Amino acid sequence: MIADMRHYIMGASAVWSRLIDRFGWVEMIDKLAARDDCKLSVGTRLKALLINIGTDRKALYKVQEFYEERDVEVLLGEGVSFADLNDDALGRALDILYDLDLDTVYPQIALATVKQLWIIEQFDDLLPVHADTTSLTLFGDYPEPNTSEQSDSNQDSFAIARGYSKAHRPDLKQIIFGLCTLKGVPLCANVDKGNQDDHTWNKENVPRLFNLLDEQTQEKLLYIADSAVVTRGNLELFAKDEIHFVSRLPSSVKLCADLKRAAWEKETAWQDIGQTAISSNASTYKIQSFRRELYGRTYRFIVVRSTGLTAQKEHKLEDVLGREKDTLTKAIEKASKAVYNCEGDARTAGEAFAHEHRKALHELKVSVVAQQVQEKRAHKGRPRKDEPAPGMHMEYRLAVDLVAPDEQVLREWREREETFVLLTDIRDDKRVSDEQVLRLYKDQIEVENGFKHLKSPYHVGPVFLHNQTRVKAFAYVMLLSQLLYDSFEYILREQMAKETEPLILPGKRKSMRPTGVSVLEMLETMQTVWLGDENGWQRMTARPHNDQIERVLGLLGFDLSIYNTVRKNG
Repeated sequence: MIADMRHYIMGASAVWSRLIDRFGWVEMIDKLAARDDCKLSVGTRLKALLINIGTDRKALYKVQEFYEERDVEVLLGEGVSFADLNDDALGRALDILYDLDLDTVYPQIALATVKQLWIIEQFDDLLPVHADTTSLTLFGDYPEPNTSEQSDSNQDSFAIARGYSKAHRPDLKQIIFGLCTLKGVPLCANVDKGNQDDHTWNKENVPRLFNLLDEQTQEKLLYIADSAVVTRGNLELFAKDEIHFVSRLPSSVKLCADLKRAAWEKETAWQDIGQTAISSNASTYKIQSFRRELYGRTYRFIVVRSTGLTAQKEHKLEDVLGREKDTLTKAIEKASKAVYNCEGDARTAGEAFAHEHRKALHELKVSVVAQQVQEKRAHKGRPRKDEPAPGMHMEYRLAVDLVAPDEQVLREWREREETFVLLTDIRDDKRVSDEQVLRLYKDQIEVENGFKHLKSPYHVGPVFLHNQTRVKAFAYVMLLSQLLYDSFEYILREQMAKETEPLILPGKRKSMRPTGVSVLEMLETMQTVWLGDENGWQRMTARPHNDQIERVLGLLGFDLSIYNTVRKNG
């Protein structure tokens, strides 16, 4: 007879626990990390943080509260309790993780995980790796690290600092995340100082990624990044190491405008490739290809027109014209009030006014207007009867007509705004077609989606640490959390690609390619139940009413037993 019953909210925690076990992350960390006086190894404490982040992100000092509501032994092993996960134990684990030099350790963990997922083997020719950075804003004061306490082997330039804020908060300090993904799964990532610029990050990241790979994989590497990678130095780096790349040509490079103009002058040469995404409202594209020289080397350039850009830019054009008209009207009103005593001065001022606004879309027709003005009398009061009338003199003013831009001007604006230019060192369009180059670049969204997860409040809340070295260590824990989530989503989607029936998601939505977030929502209600009688306690999984949950666990290679089975440590 059941005498007592206890419920433990588990959600997706058991899934995270078993995936970490499958990838062997605890063992990898424990081989590198020195043991301290804590009952739990550093790898186990890292695992506890990752489960917490993936299930219900808490501040470091609240992780223990999180585990008070969970069946800790099921998640972390026999003999582990929530009391072992206090903030001191977790903080010391972060200190040890920092001393491991996670700039080196994280890529090794990520590469080992990608290899377990058999992703690299799916590419016979080119290995398309997408690279980008994002900033994470931090609140509060962060004292400078005490470099005297750092080991000589682990001196780094990391600093929480103000820099270019992609969150549009230049008033706050930040850190930079750099990320390289392969089919959406992180292959390489790093945590950088808050004022690191993208040009320098790419210069440092290319060899970091290249040296991570074996020689055979290095030959297949295709580095895909935004325009910040296109500098003379970076292009020389690609050429020296024979690394293929695809990027966007910066608009600041004169060649970019020249290529756009050349493409628009050849209206019949556009190749219509339609949509690159499966969606009813997806943009359609037209492209033209050129061979041109940049910094002494010849590359293939692809000018791209997008209907999506056209719609966006037409709204922008209306706004630009409206704001420009208001600004010019005020400037004209002010200029027309100025008085000049000679025609030459007035014409000089008119030329200066036209030059100042030469980049405006509206046309300015400036002319000089002369008018006779009677001079003022030399004294105040009523003039004497015999006093002659004051003489006349000429004054000159500017007259400016504001003319709406003609169609040629608007067309040139659209040429600049509606098109962008891609470049690649792969000049053989038989190996990689122009359309494939565009599709590879459009897949850059996979690394951007990674940043959305990384910065999502649901998964990664504010960083409550006040020690710079712990912030860096925890930032790498955040990157590991993203690696875990992306691997989870990748496995699900790869398995669903073999299925014939869609997954039924919350809200009765059907999907053959579910997001990780939608599946995690299904697992939120999962519980472990303890049943007690005179013989002791017995664990059971609260069987879900939704059979789709068991299907999800099966796709991941698990079953309901992961919620009630305790593994022995070691």
